[in-house]
Amino acid sequence: MRHLIAFALALIPAPALAQSAPVTSAGPDKVAVTFYRDPYRGSGEIDRTSPGSFALIVETRTVDLPPGEAVVRFEGVAGGIVPKTAILFGPSPRERNREAALLSQKGLVDGFTGQAVILRRTDPATGKVVEERATIRSAADRLVVTTPRGVEALYCSGLNQTLIYPGAPAELSAKPVLTMTTKDQPGGRTTITLAYIATGFDWDATYVGTLGDDGKSLQLLAWLTMASGDETSFLDAQTNAVAGRINRSEDTRDDTGQWARAAASYLDKWSDCWPAGTTTSDLGSGVPPPPPPPPPAPMAMALESADIVVTAQRVQSKAMSAPVAVTAVSESLGDLKLYRIPVPVTFAARSQKQVAFLSADKVRGELVYRSQVWREPESPEMLFRFRNRKSEGLGDPLPAGKVVLYQDSKFGRALVGESTLRDKTTDEEVEIVFGEPSGVTIDSSDALDARKRWTTVTSTIRNANPFAVRFEIEFPTGRGYAYRGLPGKLVSKPGKKVWAVTLPPGSETRLTFRVAEIEDAAD
Repeated sequence: MRHLIAFALALIPAPALAQSAPVTSAGPDKVAVTFYRDPYRGSGEIDRTSPGSFALIVETRTVDLPPGEAVVRFEGVAGGIVPKTAILFGPSPRERNREAALLSQKGLVDGFTGQAVILRRTDPATGKVVEERATIRSAADRLVVTTPRGVEALYCSGLNQTLIYPGAPAELSAKPVLTMTTKDQPGGRTTITLAYIATGFDWDATYVGTLGDDGKSLQLLAWLTMASGDETSFLDAQTNAVAGRINRSEDTRDDTGQWARAAASYLDKWSDCWPAGTTTSDLGSGVPPPPPPPPPAPMAMALESADIVVTAQRVQSKAMSAPVAVTAVSESLGDLKLYRIPVPVTFAARSQKQVAFLSADKVRGELVYRSQVWREPESPEMLFRFRNRKSEGLGDPLPAGKVVLYQDSKFGRALVGESTLRDKTTDEEVEIVFGEPSGVTIDSSDALDARKRWTTVTSTIRNANPFAVRFEIEFPTGRGYAYRGLPGKLVSKPGKKVWAVTLPPGSETRLTFRVAEIEDAAD
């Protein structure tokens, strides 16, 4: 008999004999998280509940592998992991899977279907608690159990009901898990690096500027806001953010992690309960609802708003004058820019972190009043313009984000306006548009010619301020209109021609030109 057993064992392939229980890695020794900005969000804010971009996660782990092929369970990976992007540096992987069986109410119900549990009922009126044995029969569309009372669907009786389980099934994990099967390897203690892409991350830039008294300089402080919508926390992570638009493969948009989270959390408790109403249950009581509470008094609302604004201004003033403890360091990454935070950062699950990445004491530029022309000049707007180079006080790439501008005055620090900024590289012209001006106006009148094709526009620009201003009018090129009679001194810029004038205090000037749609201008 022993010879027969030995002969049978000899016929079993060696890998089958060597296969052992999965090796579990409970968590990384070190981790690095690189955030990528959602390029389709535009100037909108980060979705805090569900950030729409992704991150590159790189983990270093130490595992004890048996010889041959091994199944490694990587616990504590990001919940939004895209399994097909996972790369293992060390033993070569042969297979990778994202484990969808998470420790959750639905996971427990599925794991104990057909098995006995304890059903605890609490009467909300008396507080009396009753426990009895129950067997889970179905959890597909309704949670159905059998008890000594018979068959019932839970959560439909009106009582507080809770299932108590004798334990957790071994296949359920409290943390997101990636399982990888290695190829044949010698085994032993091995340090491996696991890299993968995970969805549910995003970052944004916020700029806080203070205009100089003369309107010719700008103090600028910029912050990175990094958001994680993932359920996994990353402790003491090396954190980076990549600025610029990247090409993203459809393979990296796999939402396996999101589907796993949704499946684990979905347990329909309410929608399929049997009707329990009466013939009068949907009728009104006949008593009209009480009137809504009166709105707060206008004075109270104004005082509340004033308190908020004053507090914000004080905090902002302190933030601009205080030294920044940690500032992200910029590095080139091909055509992109990488901002590296020089200290470890702990990212708790579903949280945000903010760190400074740019600080400039004095960016030299100019305050400009501008009107853009379609058929006639539109209402003026204010902007601060500068050339992004070191000789002007900056010279660093500027990621897209929101801009908030302040200015100090004899009445204290005041908000000037808010704006948005597109991605700007070095040596590029930057314009921060922040609102309508006071004291600078433009009035226009028009008249059609005899053939009703060309319109003569006369615009009067007035400066009622006690200081001189630079005023510009932009004429677009290639946008369906032709212009004639423009002044000779125009500056050509991409997609437009610009007429500029300096208006002394309390002065006005006049500009006359003709405009027609291009098909009419050709006649």
